[in-house]
Amino acid sequence: MLNELYPQAVEAGISSTEYWSMTFDEIMVQVEANKKKHENKLREQAMFDYSQQRMAIFAFNDPKNFPKFEEAYPFLKQIKEEVKEAVSEEEVRKKEMLSDQEIMRQNAMLIQETRKRKQAKNKN
Repeated sequence: MLNELYPQAVEAGISSTEYWSMTFDEIMVQVEANKKKHENKLREQAMFDYSQQRMAIFAFNDPKNFPKFEEAYPFLKQIKEEVKEAVSEEEVRKKEMLSDQEIMRQNAMLIQETRKRKQAKNKN
C-alpha cells in the first residue's frame, strides 16, 4: 500500500527521503497540510492580483485619490505589529535569562567564598 501511495505523496510535497520513515497517518496529515498550504498560497496570490487590478483602475480613473500603500494593504500593519510584539517578547526572555544568569553567577561566587572560608577554618 505504501509503495502505491509513494508517487502521490511525493507529488503532494512530501520529501522522498522522509516518506519511508513516516507512518500512514503521518503521511496523510502531511499531505493535508501541504494541500492547505498550497490553497492558502493560491488564495493569497488571488487577493494580491485582485488588489493590484483595483489599484490600477483607481490610478487610471482617479489618480489624485490613489490610496496610500498602508491603505491598500491594511494587513501589512497587523503583520508589522505582530513582528514588533514577537521581538519584544524575545527581548523580555533574553532579559530574564540574563537576570537568571546573574543570579547563578552571584550564587556561584557565594559558594566559592564559603568554600574558601571553610578551607581557611580547617587549616587553623
